Amino acid sequence: MSRRRWSTPGVRRVAQALLLGVAVSVGVTALSRVGVLAGWETRAVDAFLFLRDRVPAPEIVLILIDEESFAALGERQPLSRRYLADLGEFLLQSGARVVAFDVQLRSRSDPKEDAALIAMTRRWETSGSGRVVFASLAIPTKGESPARYEVAPAFSLDLRGTFGFSNAPVGADGVIRRMTPLLPAADGGFLPSFALAVLAGYSGQTGEQLARALRGVPGAALTLPVRDRHGRIVPEEPIPLSRLSGALWRIDFTGREGSFTAFPSGALVQLARSGIRPETDNPFRDKIVLVGATFAESRDFYPTPTGLMAGVEIHANMVFTLLSRRTLLPPHWLLNVSVLIGACLVVSLLSLWLRPLWVALASLVLIAGFVALSYEAYTQGGYWLDFVAPLVGMLAYIEGSRLIARRRLRAAFGQYVSPEVMDRVLREGAGLGGVVRTVSVLMSDLRGFTTLSERLPPDQISEMMNEYFTAMVDVIMAHRGIVQDFIGDGILAAYGAPLDDPDHAWHAVTTALDMQAVLRRLNDRWGADGRPTLAMGVAVHTGQVFAGNVGSPRRKKYAVMGDTVNTTSRIEGLNRELSTAILISGATLAVVKERVLVKDRGAISVKGRTQPVEVFELVGLAETGETPGR
Repeated sequence: MSRRRWSTPGVRRVAQALLLGVAVSVGVTALSRVGVLAGWETRAVDAFLFLRDRVPAPEIVLILIDEESFAALGERQPLSRRYLADLGEFLLQSGARVVAFDVQLRSRSDPKEDAALIAMTRRWETSGSGRVVFASLAIPTKGESPARYEVAPAFSLDLRGTFGFSNAPVGADGVIRRMTPLLPAADGGFLPSFALAVLAGYSGQTGEQLARALRGVPGAALTLPVRDRHGRIVPEEPIPLSRLSGALWRIDFTGREGSFTAFPSGALVQLARSGIRPETDNPFRDKIVLVGATFAESRDFYPTPTGLMAGVEIHANMVFTLLSRRTLLPPHWLLNVSVLIGACLVVSLLSLWLRPLWVALASLVLIAGFVALSYEAYTQGGYWLDFVAPLVGMLAYIEGSRLIARRRLRAAFGQYVSPEVMDRVLREGAGLGGVVRTVSVLMSDLRGFTTLSERLPPDQISEMMNEYFTAMVDVIMAHRGIVQDFIGDGILAAYGAPLDDPDHAWHAVTTALDMQAVLRRLNDRWGADGRPTLAMGVAVHTGQVFAGNVGSPRRKKYAVMGDTVNTTSRIEGLNRELSTAILISGATLAVVKERVLVKDRGAISVKGRTQPVEVFELVGLAETGETPGR
C-alpha cells in the first residue's frame, strides 16, 4: 500500500518540485558564495541607503573649508598651517573631544606657519582634554606578500597627534562603499584608519596608546566608544582586532550629502583671531569635529551610493559606521541557504496547485516580503539579510519549472505536430490534463496494402511506407493537425487540439484533398520506377472528444478519444463500399458549408451508433474546383 501511494503521479510531482527547489537553492547559494551575485547584492544595499531617511548623528560635526573660506585664503595650496592651527585651537577651546583634520600635511610650507601648527598640537598633547588627529596615506611596502603598509610621514616629526590613513577602497564602478578600519603594518601590528583614530581620540586615547593596542601589547586591548541601542554613547567597549582587520566594512551612510551638522571654517577662524572666548554651551562641546575641504579645487569629491560627496563627509560616515558597529556583514551562509530553500519549496508547492500566473504573483509577494524584512533589519539593526539570493532562486525555480513544462509539452506534442504548432503550444500554453473539446478527426487507410506486402520484399515495403508516412505527416502538420497515431497502414489525426482552432474542420478537409494530391505524385514516381502504386481512403468527422494525456505512470501519450473517433473510423470504412476517396460527415459539412464541393451519399447506419450518419463525398473546393484522385 505504501509503495503504491508513493508511486502516484501527484506524489512524484511533489517530489520532483521539492528536488528542483533544493537544487536551485544550493546552486544559487554556491553562486552567491563565489561572488557571482555580488554586484546585485551591492546594488540592493545601495538602493536601501539611497531610500533610507536621514539618520541623525548629533555627536559628529563638520567644519568645511568651502569656496568662500578658500577665497579668503587667497586660493593658495597647501592650506595655511596657521589657519589650521587657529581653527583647531578654537575648536579644542570650545570643548571638542577630538578635532580631526582631513588634510594632507606631507610637505613643508612657510616655517612660521608650520611652527604655529606644531605648537598647537604640542599644547593639546599635554592637556589631556582634547585630541588632535591628522589624515595621512598608507603606502604599501615593496616586496611584501601579503601586502603591508606604512604611514606616509608628515612634514615634521615634531607634529604631534594621532595619524590615520585616509585610503578607502574604490569599487570597480568608481563608487566608495566600503572601508578598511585596519591595515597590516610593516613593522608588525596594524595601522589605524583615519576614522578609527578619530574614535580612539574621542575616547581620550593618545597616539601611543592606540599604537600599543594595535601591536597587540599585553594589557593594551583596543577599546572604542560605541552607540548603544538607546542612542547613548558608551565611552569604551573592547573590540577584537580580527573584527576590524577581516572583511571590508560596508559604510553605513547616514544619508545624502549634507546629512551632518556643518559650519564654514572662515567664520570660526575670524572668531578665534578676534580673541572671543567660546561660550560653555556651544555646538562643539563633547563632539567629534572633522575638518576638511569642500572647495572645487581640492578635487576631494567621490561617488557614493547616495550621490557625490566630499571626502571629509565620507570619513564622517566611516566614523558613524564604527561608532554604530553596523558592519552590514551578511549572516552565516547556512541561514541564507535555509531561507532560500524555504522560499523555493513554498514556490514549488504552490506551482503544483496554482496556475503559472498565480505562482508568479505569489512569488512577487514572497519577494516583497523578503525585501521588506531585509530593509527593516538593515534600518533597525544594521543587519544585511540577503534577499537577492532568494529572488534569484525563485526566479530560477520558476524558469526551471517553465523549462521542464516546455520539455513535457515537447515530449507530448513535438513528434505529432508541426514546429509552428509546437511554438504556439509553448507560447500560448496548453494543458496536458484531460478536457472535452470539439475537434475534427481525420483517418486514412491504404487500399490493397496486404496484397502489396505479399508481392514485394520487406525492404522495399519499408522504403515505400516510410516515404508514404513522411509525405502524409508533412501534409497533416502543414494544416495545423496533430498526428495522434499510426494504426497499421492508417493514420489518425486531429484538428483543434491541443490548441483551439476555429477553422479545424476546414483544415481537416483541405488536408484530405492535399493527401490525395501528394499520393498521386508518389504513385507517378513509383510507377516510373516500376513499383506498384497505392490507393487511399480518407474520412473526416467533427464532434466532441476527450483530449489529454492518457496511459500508465510509466508511459503516457497525448490522445483524442471518444465516439467521434470511432465514427470517423466507421465512415472511412465506407470508402470501400462506395468506391470513394474522401468522405466527410454531415457534422463537418455543417461547419465548412459552401466552401467545398460534395456529393450526397445519404444517411448510412454505422456500427456503434443508433442513428444513421449523413456522409458526403468530398469532390473538391468550391473556390478552385479541385477534385481528388485526378
